[in-house]
Amino acid sequence: MFMNFGNHSHQKINAVAILGGGPAACALAILLCRAGLRVAIWHKPKTAPLIVGESLVPAVIPMLQNLGVEDAIRDFSMLKPGATFNLSKDINFSFFFKNLTGTTATYAYNVPRDKFDIALLDMAKKNGTMVYESPANLERIPNTEKVKLTSDTLAATNGFFTQHPDIIVDATGRVRLLPKLLNIASKEGTRRDTALFAHVDQTYLDYEGHVHTTRLDHGWSWRIPLPGRVSLGMVINSKHLPKFGETKEERYGNLLKQDSVLKTVAAHAQRITPVMEYTNYQLISERMFGDGWVLVGDTAGFIDPVFSSGLFLGMQGAFKLAQTICDGSQAAFQHYENEEKHHLKIWQEIVSYYYDGRLFTCFKVGKSMQNNLLIKLLYPHIDKHMGRIFSGAASTSPYSVGLLRFITQYGMNGEDSRELMIY
Repeated sequence: MFMNFGNHSHQKINAVAILGGGPAACALAILLCRAGLRVAIWHKPKTAPLIVGESLVPAVIPMLQNLGVEDAIRDFSMLKPGATFNLSKDINFSFFFKNLTGTTATYAYNVPRDKFDIALLDMAKKNGTMVYESPANLERIPNTEKVKLTSDTLAATNGFFTQHPDIIVDATGRVRLLPKLLNIASKEGTRRDTALFAHVDQTYLDYEGHVHTTRLDHGWSWRIPLPGRVSLGMVINSKHLPKFGETKEERYGNLLKQDSVLKTVAAHAQRITPVMEYTNYQLISERMFGDGWVLVGDTAGFIDPVFSSGLFLGMQGAFKLAQTICDGSQAAFQHYENEEKHHLKIWQEIVSYYYDGRLFTCFKVGKSMQNNLLIKLLYPHIDKHMGRIFSGAASTSPYSVGLLRFITQYGMNGEDSRELMIY
């Protein structure tokens, strides 16, 4: 368990400061406490009424079991048995997790995020994490890329940390505290989308518990059924928004009334929460660790809400980072960064196949050729690997990714993918 950054001497990592108290931060804290490290979280309780990431994927379930929180989460969540994609009037696909062979679990949950985050934070405390309900103040050491907690922040630990912690983890999400302080560049994706979302009292659902991803006149929408309500979000190219009003509330309300698809699935929906707006999508930090600091979760990179991959990637990153910190070597941190960038890049590619229409054009072709003997023979195999997209595990299997690339290149059968493109 040693850290070797630059010319600095080997130093065992004993004490860890985590900035932020979301799922990635709490998962990391639980795992490090179990490994015997001294861990503190600085977490300002969220003021935002809603948070993106309410629909979990099956690949998250083993992590929740490992962390000991699944039972608590089940009690306040809705069971999610699958995912439905509405692409046009006649083209719909529903995937049931129990049929996706080779997935890590046969179900997932749709979660009220405030309760989900509290359940993980409570478990972190139970495992020995000290939680400070205030933001940590940091300062950059002049002429270096090193940061430290300010003396007043350190003093406020009342002796929990007698000296500066060995490593600072930025899990502040899209606040991106350390990247801003250290001027770390990020790579942006090509899309310029805005997400508007709120909770409504009801919408039409094809299948109970399914997350519904629906192609709109412009952009796409999600419907996530939660206990007693539905999370309804719209992801729209920012250039289209002004025509729907000046404020986010006006735009949300007018989209519900004017979009030809939303009019049919949410005609009677009443908004019961404020409208939230997010624009900074598809950001991947060019560097994810340095001398005494490391990034995890959305701070390291966030791609897109379309396949509910964000929370899975954040928590998967936390599990990897826990191993990395326990190893402590420069090589381990470099490996962590390489792995994170790899998974984010793969999901960026998968998401691009959704937006350019190729992904579901291939599913459409497959469906229309189900009576073809070769397709019949291959279908279970293809279904298993394509299912990894919807179960969250796609980026963990090089074979699945290779098959996806092959199918999107050669499986279109002359169909024009623009028919299912997201504009």
